[in-house]
Amino acid sequence: MKLSLIITQNCSACNRAEVVLKNLVLKHPEISLNIINLKDCEEQSISIVPALLINNKLFSYGDVDERKLLNILSNNYNACHKPG
Repeated sequence: MKLSLIITQNCSACNRAEVVLKNLVLKHPEISLNIINLKDCEEQSISIVPALLINNKLFSYGDVDERKLLNILSNNYNACHKPG
């Protein structure tokens, strides 16, 4: 599972999203996180930050709701399953 977060400098929402996602990755090693600065982004259609991509497909803009993201990942991508 690959998450990509597109950010810019001096963006408080970007900073908050980055913290949430870094904590998520620590709890779920099956997820990789790539932080990309908008100026280095190859995806030309991204103009709002933060932008979160799941497996290179746009998922959301703005602050990250960790609970919603975990639910989407577990339901749609078979990631983040808790051992049972």
